Amino acid sequence: MHITILADSIDTQYAGIHHYTKNLIEYFLKIDDKNTYTIIHPKPNKWLNNLIKTTSQNSLQSNENASSHISEIIIPRNKFPSGESIRRFFKIPKIINKMSPDIVIEPCHIGPFRLKKSIKRVLIVHDITPILFPHFHTFRGRFIHKLFLGKSLKNADIIITPSKTTKDDILKKYQPKAKISIIHLGVNPITTENPTQKTLQIQNQTIETPYFLYLGTIEPRKNLETLVDAFIELKTTNKIPHKLVLAGQIGWKSKSLLKKIEKYNKTSTPLNSPQIITTNRITESEKNILLKNTDIFIYPSLYEGFGLPPLEAMNAGIPVVCSKGGSLKEIYKNTALLFNPNDKETLKKHILSLIKNTNLNKNSLRTTLIKNGLSFAASHPWQKTAEETLKTILY
Repeated sequence: MHITILADSIDTQYAGIHHYTKNLIEYFLKIDDKNTYTIIHPKPNKWLNNLIKTTSQNSLQSNENASSHISEIIIPRNKFPSGESIRRFFKIPKIINKMSPDIVIEPCHIGPFRLKKSIKRVLIVHDITPILFPHFHTFRGRFIHKLFLGKSLKNADIIITPSKTTKDDILKKYQPKAKISIIHLGVNPITTENPTQKTLQIQNQTIETPYFLYLGTIEPRKNLETLVDAFIELKTTNKIPHKLVLAGQIGWKSKSLLKKIEKYNKTSTPLNSPQIITTNRITESEKNILLKNTDIFIYPSLYEGFGLPPLEAMNAGIPVVCSKGGSLKEIYKNTALLFNPNDKETLKKHILSLIKNTNLNKNSLRTTLIKNGLSFAASHPWQKTAEETLKTILY
């Protein structure tokens, strides 16, 4: 069969859907040598070029038809809204309908549009927070989802979500005819050189252990105000030695939080040694090093459709404290210390309980969380996600 993947996210954004789409493409090619793939995206991509080259070389060595297994079509984006609408609603559908693939996958909530009825449409919806919590999103994101999400769900032949929470959210707001399949996200093995370090160098910043870690975009939905306030109170009242590292892209409406962090760092001791560190976007290698060296991973998000970073932390053998926002209570109910997103006191209590549980005997809270987390992560490899997705869309 011929499968087309709409992969704008591999070129245009670097958050969760970006990583999801890259992993989906990579693992499809690893596990599937029977179907052919066409990747549609807006601009040349070094990662995809290398993947196509490697796949072609492997196919040649196996005496397969290398050129037919994976190909790409670049359809440039237009910086003007009208031009982007023409691209999405006319250019892309015209090319797809001419190719006439068996399946088209849209990993980014909206689309695919104006396809022949003979083409199976697969829509992947990670969450519907632009509908449920519009104040967490930009005007553009709110507008696009309000205008097109319902239509996309109505037209889909197959809908995939990463959690029961997202499935239930869709069913409450919409009544799509297509079956909704739940397929959890997965993690890749962590590989780092010299992972255990007392002092790290990340983006020209020196980060000394011990520290707490948050991974993700710095934006209102992630509820970092609560985490920062809890951390400052623990530093002031309990004199904890830890720093706090917020590792991720600086998102919208983050100015007030960054000003609060800057003000605290100016008054904290020792001078010239920031106690709260922000990094902006980090590489995969930097992420793995930060994960392997942190004392506790903290994820205070107000709402998630799955929430991958806690799973990545568990995969690194790190105890996790996370909120009950959205799917987090569903996914991590047995593997993390949970708190209501705005319950700062319980968050502080959980952090202190893990600091005091540094003794790694088999009965300690810390050891139990690490053990359960590693087991949970081991049951969620990315290959399993890809296999379940492929099985769902083919049958």
